[in-house]
Amino acid sequence: MSTSPAVVDTDTHYWESVDIYEDYIDPKYRAEAPRLVEDDKGRLLVQVGEHVYPSAPGHAGLRRTYGSEEGMYGPLLEGKKVSRDPAARLQFMDKEHTDVHIVFPTLAMAGFSGIDDPGLAGACARAYNRFCKDFASADPARIRNVMLLPFNHPDVAIRELEYARNECGLTSAFANPTPPGDVAWHRDRYDGLWSAMEDNGVVLMFHESALGAGPATVGVNRYQGTHGMQYLAAHTVEPQLAVMDVILGGVTVRHPKLNIGLFEAHLAWIPGWLEMLDHVGDRYPAARPDPELKASDLFKRQFFVSAFPDDIGLDDFIERIGLENLVYSSDWPHKTLPDASTQSCMLDDFNDRTDITPEQRTQILGPNAQRWLGL
Repeated sequence: MSTSPAVVDTDTHYWESVDIYEDYIDPKYRAEAPRLVEDDKGRLLVQVGEHVYPSAPGHAGLRRTYGSEEGMYGPLLEGKKVSRDPAARLQFMDKEHTDVHIVFPTLAMAGFSGIDDPGLAGACARAYNRFCKDFASADPARIRNVMLLPFNHPDVAIRELEYARNECGLTSAFANPTPPGDVAWHRDRYDGLWSAMEDNGVVLMFHESALGAGPATVGVNRYQGTHGMQYLAAHTVEPQLAVMDVILGGVTVRHPKLNIGLFEAHLAWIPGWLEMLDHVGDRYPAARPDPELKASDLFKRQFFVSAFPDDIGLDDFIERIGLENLVYSSDWPHKTLPDASTQSCMLDDFNDRTDITPEQRTQILGPNAQRWLGL
């Protein structure tokens, strides 16, 4: 464990095995539990009941990350080991001088939000959340898992949120910024869920994923075969829409205690986007949910943003938005993949930045995350 000041990595992942569902799912749903399958094109996919993920057209499947380990890139194998062994994860954190890992899934980032059966959707979420509880039991203060909820079934999601919070000790919830069924986040169907998050002190964590992207995700159909365009559309444009949706749609006004994080969304776009939202609110008062507060005010009050070690625009964000809304993230072990091996992804790279002061860096690495996440 690192010495003072504290370091919180707010976006790491499990490379969880599909076998956890056989081990943790309610027996009633075991026959429909997630399992790996191969389609007629030779792609490795995960099937849940009648649904198959990834559902995004043109996705290459899971062969690289869930296929045979023979010949795999070294850090990927390390990532799998650390993701499946609590003691190994804690040793890795010590080696990286990191006090706390906030941990998202990999396979479960499919979200399973297309599952029509609310019982099966809830059972998949509960199985994952049970796994998280057991894994973190090695050191719950340092391994802080993000719960899985079936957002397409809000009533089931509320029950699962209360279970995950009270029985598993999980205090944040993962969601793709693209709302399930293309039903906007500000619609009435979600208000009970937002209230439950406020009442239980659960943080909403928007994190896009190629595995979770579906037909309604921006650019998924239009940019097939052009990974860079698909990535930017899903990881930056969808979060822009989520910010607009939640703020201009009135969620932050109706639920002022709801804290919301943006992960793997980058941040260079945020200052200009908030200026646009403010401008729309000034020009069209009906689009402004609070006459006293601008969109940027509501963002500063309730949103925080994870910064990669190599994110551009960090100094501009601090100047125009503020330092208090920034936290640190590595995306480990996802950025250990071969096509990402040249990107900065570890704490040393963040410490080497020259565009922020040591005092600013210290606040981003620890105190900000502790405040936003209630650590």
